[in-house]
Amino acid sequence: MKWVAVALCAFALCGVSVAKDESPVAELVKKHLDSIGSEQARAAVKTRVAEGTVRFQQVNASGQYQDGKAQFVSDGRKMVSLLKLPNPNYHGERFVSDGKKADEAFVTPGRWSQLGQFVRVHNEIFTEGLWGGTLSTGWALATLEERASKLQDRGLKKVDGRELRRIDYSPKKHSDLEIQLYFEPETSRHVMTVYALTISPQMGQGEVQTARQQPSYYRLEERFADFKNVDNLNLPGRWTIQFTSDVTAAGGDYPGGRPSSVGGEVGAAGTNVSTAGIGTGRNPVNQFEVTMSNISNNVPLDPKNFEVK
Repeated sequence: MKWVAVALCAFALCGVSVAKDESPVAELVKKHLDSIGSEQARAAVKTRVAEGTVRFQQVNASGQYQDGKAQFVSDGRKMVSLLKLPNPNYHGERFVSDGKKADEAFVTPGRWSQLGQFVRVHNEIFTEGLWGGTLSTGWALATLEERASKLQDRGLKKVDGRELRRIDYSPKKHSDLEIQLYFEPETSRHVMTVYALTISPQMGQGEVQTARQQPSYYRLEERFADFKNVDNLNLPGRWTIQFTSDVTAAGGDYPGGRPSSVGGEVGAAGTNVSTAGIGTGRNPVNQFEVTMSNISNNVPLDPKNFEVK
């Protein structure tokens, strides 16, 4: 019986160790939620509509841009995200999730943009409540217990010259994505999410062809800033979305099919933005800069808005 007592003691000590390892993360989550608002203020909000403008450009290309409209609507874990551009060749992006499934609009009949294809394959970005960060009523960290997701503390990391606390997020269901959440140490505000994916190359028909194969890299990044008080909740007024890929002609195939390119020109009065390079290995950094001009809580919403076909 002595060995049983020793085993139970060791198990108990192990449990304490795990609890200690998890406590800093749990403490950060609590501080983060408190940075949004009190528990009562957060619980009082059931729906949210955030509206504003969006500026689309390829930041590592010509620097020219296209202006449009943005809207983010959420009802519990359901959401609609609209980034609308006034151009028939590339009218922007529309994402819908009913909390369990997600849908992405075509940019042209039968074709998704590269970003649309990426999130279509990895719809956990939406169903986990990650997209839009704290703009969403279904924000992942506010519903962590029911999602049974795992968090891992990676400590302080330098991002653009400032230190941020990195927490890695792992959904209950397996995901190929490396999901990184970043927080300001001084405020515990969530200020960035990174979704990273590396696809290993497939074997070629011969040694020479195999040697030429290169891995493909995809990176989707959301940044949040200009926080404002709305109904006693601190919510981001600026939302920057960047998507880039390092895809060579000999690179690995994309899961579910290589993301299609967006052809043609995106133009506004006096401006033109070429999107012909998307998916060609030229590594464009496509950016949506969203500025929210109005955020309203507890707005009556039609359930049909969140239907996923």
